[in-house]
Amino acid sequence: MDRRGALQRMLQVMPSVLGATAVLPATALLSGCAEVGTGYDEIATPGTGPIAWPDDRPRTALVLGSGGPRGFAHIGVLKVLEAAGIEPALVVGSSAGAIAGSLYAARIAAVEIERRALSLGVTDIADPAFLRPNRFIGRALQNFINVAVGDRVIERLPRRFCAVAAPVGRKELVAFTRGNTGAAVRASAALPSMFLPTTIGNVEYEDGDMVSPVPIRIARQLGATRVVAVDVSAFLDDTPERAPESWRQRDAERRAIIDAEASDADYLFRVRLPYYAGASREYRENLIQLATAQTTDALGRIASLLRG
Repeated sequence: MDRRGALQRMLQVMPSVLGATAVLPATALLSGCAEVGTGYDEIATPGTGPIAWPDDRPRTALVLGSGGPRGFAHIGVLKVLEAAGIEPALVVGSSAGAIAGSLYAARIAAVEIERRALSLGVTDIADPAFLRPNRFIGRALQNFINVAVGDRVIERLPRRFCAVAAPVGRKELVAFTRGNTGAAVRASAALPSMFLPTTIGNVEYEDGDMVSPVPIRIARQLGATRVVAVDVSAFLDDTPERAPESWRQRDAERRAIIDAEASDADYLFRVRLPYYAGASREYRENLIQLATAQTTDALGRIASLLRG
C-alpha cells in the first residue's frame, strides 16, 4: 500500500478502530461546503524569518521528514530523546514530521503525543470538500494542531520550530518560522492527492514531499551547525517483488532527493519500517515500538550531536 492508499485507508478504518460510526457527522460534512476566513488573525499569518538561536549552546537541529502514516515512527524517536534529556535547539518538520514536531515543540510529553496519535479519530483531520469529495480541506487538521499547542503561534512555542511547505507548482521550499502554528503545519501536510492546497497570504502551498522529503538544507539555511535528520522512507531493498512499478519509481525518485541532501546532515538516521504502510492502531503501535528500539540503539551518536 503506497502513501496515498494508506492515508485513504486510515480515514476509512479509523471509525471502526475507535468504535465510532463510519459516517461522518453532519458538522464534518458541512465543514466541507466552504471555508470561512483563515481561522487566525492577519497578524498571525504564517511567515518566514530568522531563528532566534540561543547564545549559550550549539545551534542543533532535529529534522523530522515526511512519510504519511509512516510518520508515526517519529513519536518513537521523540520518546527516546525526551527520556535521555536530549534537547535540540530547533525542530524542523515536513508533513507528518511537522505534525509530530509541532506537538513536541509545544512541550507536550512524548507519551502524551503517543496517546493522542493512537486515539486519533477520523473527524480530527478529515473535512471533505463538498465540491471535491475526494479531497480534504485541511481546516480540521489546522484546528487540531492549534488546540493541541494551546493556540500559540510558532514563535511562542517553548521549543523553536519550523514547518516546511512548497508553493504549488514550484520546486522550492518555504520555511515557516512564525505565525499560526496550525496553518503552517496544515500547509506542510497538504499532500496533493489527499488535501486541497493551503492558502497563506496570496500563495497556495502543499506538502513539499517531492521537493525535499527530509529538508536538511532548510535547517542549514536557518543557521544550524549540527543536524540530525530522521528519515522514515521505505528502504529500496525492502521493496516486495509484487510492488507496482509506479511505486518503485516513486520510491527511487524520493530516495534520490533525500540522498542528495544527506551530506548536509551530520547524521541521517534512517528508521527501518515495514514496506507496506497501514492504518490500524496496531500498525501505529508497531511503528512507534520499532522506532523506539532503533533510536535507542543509535542514541550514542545522536546524543553526541544534539547535546550542548
